[in-house]
Amino acid sequence: MKKILVLCLLVAPFFSFSQEFRIKKGAVTDSLQFPGDIEESFAIYLPSNYSPEEKWPLIFVFDPQGRGAAAANLFRYAAEDRGYIVASANFSLKSEPIDSLSSKALLMMRTLFNSFPIDQKQVFSAGIDEGGQIASAISIFYPQMAGVLSIGNSFVIPKGLDKDNPYLFIGMAGRRDYMIYVMENYLKYFDKNDFPTEADYYDGKEGQWPPSSIIYNAVGSFTLQSIRDGNRENSEGLVDSIFQKEMDYVESLRRKREFLYAYQKLEQMEKTYEDFGKEEAIESKMKEIKTAEGYKTQKRNFNRAVIYERQKQDEFEYLLRVDIISKNFKNIGWWAYQVDELNKLKDSDNEARSNMAYRLHSYIDFITKREQKAVMNSSAEIDLKVFINVLRTAIQKEEPEAYLNIISLAGSDYNYDTALLYLEDLLKTGYSNMDALYEIPGTLDLKLTRDYNQLIKKYLGTARYFNEDASEEKEISIEH
Repeated sequence: MKKILVLCLLVAPFFSFSQEFRIKKGAVTDSLQFPGDIEESFAIYLPSNYSPEEKWPLIFVFDPQGRGAAAANLFRYAAEDRGYIVASANFSLKSEPIDSLSSKALLMMRTLFNSFPIDQKQVFSAGIDEGGQIASAISIFYPQMAGVLSIGNSFVIPKGLDKDNPYLFIGMAGRRDYMIYVMENYLKYFDKNDFPTEADYYDGKEGQWPPSSIIYNAVGSFTLQSIRDGNRENSEGLVDSIFQKEMDYVESLRRKREFLYAYQKLEQMEKTYEDFGKEEAIESKMKEIKTAEGYKTQKRNFNRAVIYERQKQDEFEYLLRVDIISKNFKNIGWWAYQVDELNKLKDSDNEARSNMAYRLHSYIDFITKREQKAVMNSSAEIDLKVFINVLRTAIQKEEPEAYLNIISLAGSDYNYDTALLYLEDLLKTGYSNMDALYEIPGTLDLKLTRDYNQLIKKYLGTARYFNEDASEEKEISIEH
């Protein structure tokens, strides 16, 4: 049976607030309201042995969609084993600027500080994508931050980086996510400024949290850093326990024949455990992995993929910039071919090449999407707006936004042939939102034509106008 803690929050005077919560120890409790009139909440996890008589380490967690309970549960196993309180925000991170979100995060921090016995030298933050940015940003306002886990993205203001407080920075990204490139730059930056760093990459889609085993190891690294900084005792063989868990993880990779990933993890562990006398055990395991049948092939494939990827990344970035500036419609076919080739590589049995193809495709997808947004929000001439959207249809053939933009632009310019061409291309992708097709800006006259409606009927089975057989006529009354 779960123990229930009845907690009366008596917070700082400027909140003018008190509230009683029933919080289960050893379980995630959701929807705890912020003090005052702010309509925000958070989820919290207290270890089953929680006692208000002790001070506790704290991990703040930020999910882009505000899934506080789900995100807290990812940290639950590690928090229970290692003795952490976990507080996870329920507010969405996608609709507000980073300064506003940082203010909410700091209010959440103050609420926890005033409600629980927190060891303020052992405060950590973690988040994915926009959450990774917020997790990094609050370290600017809380100089005692002990560690940050940024997954998929991060944020740093060089002038706001307190080099007198070199907290642990752990950077993670999915192996198929182009944000690996970004995270590597962050890791290099923190290394250059003498911050302790760790890197870890995992199998997962863009925007997907890593598995709990990866998070467990990251929390273990937070604990080791606290021990290293003198803020936590190595009681009851705590370091040995954390080390064994990581070695078990390495062994699980070896058993799955993921020899290269196992070896890369051991290389990181060499750095992590250099102050804890684990060199011999790590070196022994590294020798074992290197002699495994398949390791050399995986390493060779990885190195070749990295070389090819760097070349293609530079090539793609340069050519995209040139083609966008020159509005090179003739090169659209070349980009479509490159995407087709990357899609073929995604299905490769060579995992290194497959992951590389996913990263490169997501990279050019990111660049063109960024440029599309900038151009469409500008006063650029119509041919540049049409070009960037045609280019987007080559990069992401299934995404409707670019097709809808072209139909709108062409319709506004009375270029009905182009509008109808991209309407059919859109319908061929399986797009079926009929209401949206009749609400495209700039198509008032076009959407009342027989050709427009017959195309929609061809693919969707019905249309709003001219829905009879082609041999029949139907008058449409247009009121002005």
